[in-house]
Order: sequence, then structure tokens, then C-alpha cells
Amino acid sequence: MNGTIGALLDDEGELVFNPAVAEAITRLPDLDKGAYSPLPGLPAYRDTARTLAIGPRLDEMESAGFSTEAIASPGGCGALYLSARNMLSPGDSILVRSTYWGPYRTIADECGLGLTDWPLVANSDEVDHSVDMAALSSRLDDLVTSQGRVLAWLNDPAHNPTGMSLKPTERNEVMNCFLEAARANPEAGFTLLLDTAYALYADEPHGWTDTVIPHIENWPDNLLLCWAFSTSKSHTIYGLRCGAIVFAHPDRGLLDRMVPMFVHTGRGTWSGSPRLPQAAVAMIHTNSGLETMWDATRAAQSQVLEIRRERLLDAASEVHFDPSNDGYFAHVPDHDPVSLCEEIAKHGVYLVPLAKGVRIGVCSLPTHA
Repeated sequence: MNGTIGALLDDEGELVFNPAVAEAITRLPDLDKGAYSPLPGLPAYRDTARTLAIGPRLDEMESAGFSTEAIASPGGCGALYLSARNMLSPGDSILVRSTYWGPYRTIADECGLGLTDWPLVANSDEVDHSVDMAALSSRLDDLVTSQGRVLAWLNDPAHNPTGMSLKPTERNEVMNCFLEAARANPEAGFTLLLDTAYALYADEPHGWTDTVIPHIENWPDNLLLCWAFSTSKSHTIYGLRCGAIVFAHPDRGLLDRMVPMFVHTGRGTWSGSPRLPQAAVAMIHTNSGLETMWDATRAAQSQVLEIRRERLLDAASEVHFDPSNDGYFAHVPDHDPVSLCEEIAKHGVYLVPLAKGVRIGVCSLPTHA
């Protein structure tokens, strides 16, 4: 049994490919298959990225006072890189949770940055309280003091590698920590980037939009909200490298100034984002038939992931897992993950050792194992 794969497989071990995407690619004209994309991305794709990242309340968010913008990137990883390269200076540190996707460290290293973490789960006896607000607030204060600005990457919902998703009350606690820190330090710049690579397989894919809207009226000018959006998982086009960084802020002028800055970074790093996947994704979400086909497949696979997770957690009920709710993965914390994986492999089960435990690819486990 192979739980090492980070892509959605069917019960025969074959890659799941959304048929709406296959159909859209077939329909594309040769221009969209071979030409360059505009450096910021195809306009229709940028609109689609904003809608898919922020969700059906996008218009309400903008009516409440936010302007929004999107720039195409090669996957969600590209969006993370753009934020790291532009929002901090070499020697600064990015704020992350204590268990995180390994390439966070690689991106930070490439940009001459460090990582500072706050606990994934609070040490609390309260069942419904997993946010360590004191630790988060302390880290924010420390970063403001040491570097004068803050960039935080928050992988939620459907966190990689645990599958954890914050509840509405927990999201609001996190949001309040950032709002309070920004208001208390008006000369410092704060950027909260939501890494939502797996969000469209979560129970609340756009929960952060619901959390943010009530705060817009009193939003501090020095707090920028971003999404690292990816189509790799939601549209099953992992290798086509299609994502975007999406911005939201009350000042339209700020966003207009940021676009050429981020485009310049992309131009000097990967030249431009691929046109073909942008065109295909934009076609799907401007064609009701294709969008219905895409969403039916996505919903069905979300159900498969839910069943697989439930069966895994039930079968391993005596094993301590980190909170696991949505998405592709589950995680067992362990002090010697390599030895644990080697022992498990003796029974024909293959998993991934990480820095703080073992990652299980729920996405690649057969449903009826």
C-alpha cells in the first residue's frame, strides 16, 4: 500500500484527471496551447483565480470596502515565492506554524529568509480550542520588533501535512491576533497569506472570506491579505503549474502598485506562467456545462477523501494523529519518523517521514483497503 504519493489516485492506483479539464484542453485554440501568456496572466484567468480563491462572496467583500487583484504564478508555490521575495528583506523571517510543508524552508532559503513558528495546536485541555493566541501574538510582536514587518504563511484549510482545518471560532481568533498587532504597530507592514492549495476539498473552502468580511469596515491600512491559489489539486493538473497570488486590501492604489512589482519578480525568475492551463481553467469557469462537470468530479473526489480519512482514523484509533479534517493528508507526530516508516514498510505499507512525524497520503490510499 503506497501512502507516499501527494496526488489524488483512484482505487486502482491511477491518477485521477478531471474530465472537464481534459475537455477544455481539447477545445483550446492553438494560440492558447502554444503562445506566451501576458506576464500578469490572462485577464479571464485572473478573474477566475480571484473567484475560486475568495469564493461566492467576492462581490460582497468588494462592496464592503476591499479591492482585489490576482497575478498568475506557476502553482501555489510560485505565489509563496512572490510573497517571500517582495514582502520581506534578506535576513528576515516568515511566520509559519510549527508543522509545515517542507518546501516552505526551501523557498525561504532561496530568498535569504528564515522561518519562525508558532504551535500547530495549543497545549490546552479545551477540546474546541487549538489556537495558541498567546504564542501567536508573542511571535508577531517579536517579528515587528526585530524586523519591522511581518509576512505570515497560514496553510488553511486542509493543512499539509496534517489535514487540519481551523474552525470558524479559531479562524476569528487568528484574525484578531493579526488585526490587533497591525493596529498596535501602525508603522509596521503586515501580510497574512493564506496557502489554500487544498481548500476546494475542504468542508469550508472559503471560510476565511466569511471570517474576514465582518472586519473590513475597521480594517487597518497596514495589513495586506493574500491567497496562494493553486489549480494543481482542485483541477488535477499538478504538472501544468498553474496558480496565482490573490490580494485584498481597502486601497486600490496599493494593489495597482504591487502588480508590476510582483510581475517583475516573476519575469526574472520563471519568465512567465504557462498560458495553456490558464486558458483551460478560465474556459471551464466561464462555461456552465464544463463547470458543472468539473464541480461534480471535484465533489465526488471530496467524498472519496472523506471516506478514506474516516476509515484510516477508525482503523488506527489507538494511534495519535494531529487533527485531521480535510484534504489530501494525515500526520502522525513521532520523534523518529524514519525508523517508524522503515518498520511500517516491513508490512508492505509505505509512508513519508517528515521532520516531526509521518505523513500519510490519504489521497493515494485505496478506499476499500
